Amino acid sequence: MAPLNLHELYRPLASGAHSGEVAGIPYLLQPNFPLLLANTAFGYAEAARKELEARFCAIGAPPAFTVQEGQDASALLALGYRPSAIFEVCQSKPSPRAYWTEQVPWSEAWSISRILTEAYRTPEWRFPFSHAVGKLLQNPHSQAFVAYLYGEAVGAILTHQEVGLLAGVVPGRLGNGVGAALIGRIHPRPFIRLAGTEAEFPGQVQSRLVRYAYQQTNLSPLPSPLAAEDIDTPSAV
Repeated sequence: MAPLNLHELYRPLASGAHSGEVAGIPYLLQPNFPLLLANTAFGYAEAARKELEARFCAIGAPPAFTVQEGQDASALLALGYRPSAIFEVCQSKPSPRAYWTEQVPWSEAWSISRILTEAYRTPEWRFPFSHAVGKLLQNPHSQAFVAYLYGEAVGAILTHQEVGLLAGVVPGRLGNGVGAALIGRIHPRPFIRLAGTEAEFPGQVQSRLVRYAYQQTNLSPLPSPLAAEDIDTPSAV
């Protein structure tokens, strides 16, 4: 599997007014719904750090850098950054449950947003996220699939440029094979999941990335992290 350009893949879900590049380090910001890969810099360079921190602070977001696992992160650790999430780029697997799913149009953005924000346990994101989903799905290179269990819409996955970007299953339906059905529906495309969700979203790991977020307890001038991320019991990517 060729390396994925995560910055370009997640750009449609981020705010164009708040995203950009500093000293060769691209970053995405989305103050309305702090999804894990829509609020980070991709890579790290000391020459870019202070300006990136300032841009994150300007919208009240915790500065964060996402780097390949194994990359030297000693400079970030020394500055008070700590690992907050691990992402896995995976090769999808076929699933006999894929028939539970169907592709849906952009007009279903509100329903997709409901499923995914329930999966994140952050229903307050539903309205702004639905706008971003609707815009994403009007792009001819993007698709959405919804999984049904006993006639109820209980899971969804978004793809862009033939990559699964964001998948989720409503909490009450975890462990029922819904995630496997979603992944089987996009096979053989690659997808991205949070580490720890492999039982729900099966796939062969191709590479791993670590998101380092600033911890205010170590240094005082930067803002408190947004409270929307719960990486202890993740249910969506």
